[in-house]
Amino acid sequence: MEKCSLKKHEEIDAISFCEDCNKNMCQKCHYHHLELFENHYLRLLNKFTGICQEENHSDNLDYFCKDHNKLCCVACISKNEGKGNGLHKDCNICKIEEIKEEKTKILNDNIKKMEDLSKQFGDLMEELKKNYEKVTKEAAKTKIQNIFTKIKESIDGREKEVLSKFEDLMENHFDEIFENVKRKYEGISNTIEQSLEKSKALEEKMNNTDKINAAINECLIIEDSIKDLNNDVSKIKDEIDISKATSSLKFSEKEDENLNKYVENLKKLGNIYTNINIFKFQKCPEKISENALYSVSGEKENIITKAGVDGWVGIPCQNALDKSYDKFIWTIKILKSNNNTIMVGVAPINFDINSSSYTDSGWYLYLRSSFLYSGAPHNYYNKKTKLPKVKGEIKIVMNMKSKTLRFIVDDEDKGDSYKNISINKPLVPIVFLYNKDDSVEINEN
Repeated sequence: MEKCSLKKHEEIDAISFCEDCNKNMCQKCHYHHLELFENHYLRLLNKFTGICQEENHSDNLDYFCKDHNKLCCVACISKNEGKGNGLHKDCNICKIEEIKEEKTKILNDNIKKMEDLSKQFGDLMEELKKNYEKVTKEAAKTKIQNIFTKIKESIDGREKEVLSKFEDLMENHFDEIFENVKRKYEGISNTIEQSLEKSKALEEKMNNTDKINAAINECLIIEDSIKDLNNDVSKIKDEIDISKATSSLKFSEKEDENLNKYVENLKKLGNIYTNINIFKFQKCPEKISENALYSVSGEKENIITKAGVDGWVGIPCQNALDKSYDKFIWTIKILKSNNNTIMVGVAPINFDINSSSYTDSGWYLYLRSSFLYSGAPHNYYNKKTKLPKVKGEIKIVMNMKSKTLRFIVDDEDKGDSYKNISINKPLVPIVFLYNKDDSVEINEN
């Protein structure tokens, strides 16, 4: 495999060759070269042209070197060395036509080998599927059981710890605790004692004719006092009645709050993640637009191709993002586009895919210029950013918690492009394609 001609990239495989500069280009150099030298011809190295790829050679590959099992041109077998010539001058060389029968036989043998390998691979995949299913079920079930066993053990342990502290409190400090209860009835006790002393003292006054009126008046007061005391004593009886009794021992005020938080966290426990790509797109509605359709192409459902004629068409993701998502990240890889006439971002779930609503609904980045376009409340139109133009792919990060949207272009992150995005309605990731031959691949991260 050819390596990049740039010295600091000399360990990186080349993907193209510039005919004008006579240099090999790695992927990074390839994109920079396209931007700097628009008129240069970059030939992809992975495409067979029938022309020799040796440096300074430009002849057809009409010969075959049996020693190196390699196609050669006339310069490769030339006796005149220099400028890369004569690399195979001493080898066993034949014309392409002479090797055809031998290579055809080898090809047929290889077809049989590949058929055997294909069958072996199919059988192995079936066996792997069975084993993987068994291992996955057992491992996942054990993991789930271990998680909840740990929770139960933790709760049981905490219960024993709290009960132990409570028993210690009751045994060593109950009298002190009860003193606080008893203290609220001290007034009743004092009133009873005082009334009792007064009642005993009145016995003498009742025998004194001169003081009989005052004595009877005090008796009346004591009678009223006894009624009140009887009510107070009834309250004490209620305290003694277990069915009516209340304790002064309480949990802290935050316990209910802590318990509610724990229960909510417990509800979220046990999320199961797989490598299944859930980022699927809606099938094209029949009447999205008369002449501007999009379609799923290739073997992957997340490859989108614009069809019909030029014109903006919004393609929403089937999965709506609501407040249950903390953060959602997806990547758009540009497979084919004329001048990156593509817009990416998010839109409300009631977004109208039949019109160019990007001008008044949603939040987007225009890949052609790296400008922002959006509806209310930002109302951006041609708003400049520090983001570079997209060369390969763009990552979109929608943070539902902080209500921010950011774009990471070819691994370059310039921070949040949008803040205070409205999440009152669920949002959908969306891409706008304009040119009829545009195509992108979208994956969830």
